Amino acid sequence: MENRRIITRPCKVTPMHYFGRLLRIWLSHNWPWIVLTGIVLVMLSVWNPLFVYVGLMLVFLVFPMIFYYLWFAYALHPDCRASILSKQVELSDEGITCRFDDGRFETIVWQRVARVQCAGGDLIFYLSKYIVFILPYHSFESTDDLDYFLKKILAPALGNQK
Repeated sequence: MENRRIITRPCKVTPMHYFGRLLRIWLSHNWPWIVLTGIVLVMLSVWNPLFVYVGLMLVFLVFPMIFYYLWFAYALHPDCRASILSKQVELSDEGITCRFDDGRFETIVWQRVARVQCAGGDLIFYLSKYIVFILPYHSFESTDDLDYFLKKILAPALGNQK
């Protein structure tokens, strides 16, 4: 079997873009709890208007703490740091190898990738529920490289896991 590989252009994801993706992932998993809390607070505030203050405390005290938790627990995780730092990525049958500007290498083997999502100009590789590696589409030299990666490298690599 041939050793297929693609080397991307140097790329990185801004911390705000990464955190925006992380926040969307967290909200997609937890939106029912937020809606349920809002409905309960509205119902309780009809009964007693002081529950409006409880809602305001949630909005201004609890939700910012949730954002801080997401930032410090997940966005600063060493696996997430690979998305934010400037790097050149090699995609091969073995996995994703990042060559950082300071000469370090980091490899993510395909067995660690739980799933892959294509969203908003990014390839999102889920390493766990909230730990992801983001590779922008624009880092590929051409759309042919992107198509080749999706069909010839990624599909067989993730297909062998299952």
